Amino acid sequence: MTINRRNFTTALGATAVGTLAGATPWSRASAQAAVDTLARRALDAGEREVVVAGGTGAYGELVKTHFYDPFTAATGIKVTATGGTYGEKLARLKAMTSINRMEWDVVSLSVDTLTPETTALLTDLGDCAALPNVGTAGVPGSCVRHGVLFDVGGGVLLYSRDAFPDGRPQPANWADFWNVRAFPGPRALPNIGTPWWSMMAALIADGVAPDKLFPLDVDRAFRKLDEIKPHVTVWWRSGDQSQQIFRSREVVMAMMFAGRALRLVSEGLPLNVVWNGAPLDAAFWGVTRGAPHQAAARALLNFIYTRPDAHAAFIKASFGATAHREAVALLAPAEQRLQAVHPDNWSKIVPVDRDWLAANQAATLTRWAAWIAS
Repeated sequence: MTINRRNFTTALGATAVGTLAGATPWSRASAQAAVDTLARRALDAGEREVVVAGGTGAYGELVKTHFYDPFTAATGIKVTATGGTYGEKLARLKAMTSINRMEWDVVSLSVDTLTPETTALLTDLGDCAALPNVGTAGVPGSCVRHGVLFDVGGGVLLYSRDAFPDGRPQPANWADFWNVRAFPGPRALPNIGTPWWSMMAALIADGVAPDKLFPLDVDRAFRKLDEIKPHVTVWWRSGDQSQQIFRSREVVMAMMFAGRALRLVSEGLPLNVVWNGAPLDAAFWGVTRGAPHQAAARALLNFIYTRPDAHAAFIKASFGATAHREAVALLAPAEQRLQAVHPDNWSKIVPVDRDWLAANQAATLTRWAAWIAS
């Protein structure tokens, strides 16, 4: 089986792209060489398939079109896709590990799941030096040691321009979200099992610097949440619901998934997206511990960080950013400024401290459930 270099070169295209400030320009030739090396290693080991537990439905089809199929065309390595929710995949990953019968090579999970319990199920990639395209093409932080970022977004502040039109003060941060006197109107916050997002926003609104949030002052966060609770008319439970409350004008501002917010903007609704202080919402792809096709799995992860034009097409179709730093430059200027990985936004996104989360998740969920019900 030979690597189809011509197909790979054609897929890359010859588009000139920009970079994030201070980053080394991405090189098509070096990216191709890195893919060739890892794919050859996999083929020499007899690995002609890689099994990926990723997304499903329309999202999964987009990933297949823009990444799996081109990988197979370029390397001859077949991608077999399966999937499920993050919870379902994590449960099955634990089960397969417990009986020492791993069926998956790659799994996609939320970065919030990267706790010691989960990392024990994944291959330690270190600084991803063995996946050179991650370092040359990825945004800062693309390597998360036990995987590499793919989707990146955040819990953005979305607000109605009809409620706060040009010429008047407009919400610019979580302090403004809490300031119901200057910015009146009903709000919405998520109730989706990630209460630390709302707690982070509350602490930022209370004057805590984003880089000083962790360990979270839980008592202080809930005191601040007590202030905004009477003005939150919707605690949304799904992405669809978060969109509908803007279409029906039930709220004037909300925290919501960036991809959902950008889809509403694309519909022509008069809305603005604020990234300032947005909790990071991202998915990573990791190589499972005991993967039957370890080399092929690494070749796929490395290949993902090629072809910025494919990433740009995926972004436009999915309304979600990816971690390829060159892709954003291929979008229209107005679209670029909305993306998580635009330099003006990436620096304002706040990651969750995973060590804190691992130690405090259960207690936080219990307290949140009681607080919401009160």
